[in-house]
Amino acid sequence: MVNILSMAEQDEWGFILEQVVRELDYQVNWVDNIPRLFAELHSTDQSIVLLPYAASYDLYHLCEKITQQYPRATTVLVFHTEDEIDMKKALRAGASDAIFLSDTVSKIKEDVYLAISTSGNKSLQQTELKTVKNARIITVASTKGGIGKTTVAVNLAASLAKKVEKVVVIDLDLQFGDVAMSLDVNPKRTIYDWIKEDRDGSQIQPFLTPFKDGISILAAPQRPEFAEVITGEYVKKAIHALKTLFDVVIIDVSSHMDENVIVALENSDDILVMTYLDLPTLKNSKMLLETLSSLHLDERVKVVLNRQRKVKGIQIDTIEKVIGRKIFTAIPAMEKLMVTAINEGKPLGYSHPRSKLARKFSLMADMLYQPLEPTFKRRKKVKRIVQARGQA
Repeated sequence: MVNILSMAEQDEWGFILEQVVRELDYQVNWVDNIPRLFAELHSTDQSIVLLPYAASYDLYHLCEKITQQYPRATTVLVFHTEDEIDMKKALRAGASDAIFLSDTVSKIKEDVYLAISTSGNKSLQQTELKTVKNARIITVASTKGGIGKTTVAVNLAASLAKKVEKVVVIDLDLQFGDVAMSLDVNPKRTIYDWIKEDRDGSQIQPFLTPFKDGISILAAPQRPEFAEVITGEYVKKAIHALKTLFDVVIIDVSSHMDENVIVALENSDDILVMTYLDLPTLKNSKMLLETLSSLHLDERVKVVLNRQRKVKGIQIDTIEKVIGRKIFTAIPAMEKLMVTAINEGKPLGYSHPRSKLARKFSLMADMLYQPLEPTFKRRKKVKRIVQARGQA
């Protein structure tokens, strides 16, 4: 069943739309803000978005975001008269059609019906063309908290999202996970809810929390005691389910080597072991590396040195001698910038894209993910408006 969405902006538009859609045996789901609109789009496969012209948002920019992030959605712009539309902007934004309130009710009904038909055809085409993905699994691990696992996970996700279509972050720090907070989102459903409501693991997508640019989160439980019901079997199901839906799966694991962490590590293509410039951390990192070697996972391991700075008596080669492995990459210490980004809930690629740290995460993404096709997302092809209405 197609989901018809509209922004609740205009009384006149609302009255006409309710009348028209009711006669077509459909109903309208009204949303009062843009985040709610995107949440609805994220939870349904086939949607029609009827966007009325309003002063509270940029109509064309919003249409373009919907088209780029949800190509299966059909977006129709709504104006009072034909004089209000900028046809070039509408075409560039990817609008499928335009509706004018100055038309007769029967004409508006015809246009809405056409949008429903277009949506059905688009959904069928997308289903026929849909291919099962085979995501790269990257797990970020460390021997204790505070080394920067979550920071690396979310910033790496933001950098990878510029290279691929869809990235998901699994928060497997099940008692005190901070992935959602680091991205300033408030999950309504978590991995705990998924386990309760979807025992066979076949419908995981509705339990994800969308961020932006194709990034989603499978959030940690909202209460620490809920972590007890999450077993390695469910972790494996989650990874395998998300692997078919996303291009990259990033897992932020707990610093305790329990069953769930081992399952995540065993199902990973890359294991990023975080370490730091002090001897106790380096000692523990070496122990973790030895454990991973005993699990026959050492070929997947890449050591990441966080907060690199000059420390008397400790150089990169010193670290490599202590841990017995080459450093994959080193992230410079820029505490103030990083703390600001964390407090704002924005990865550096969004808050400070030109900073040295942001460039370092972008380089790390390049080193970890090298698809066969060009790495940057292709520009979406501009769609034609179904009804040209006599204009060029």
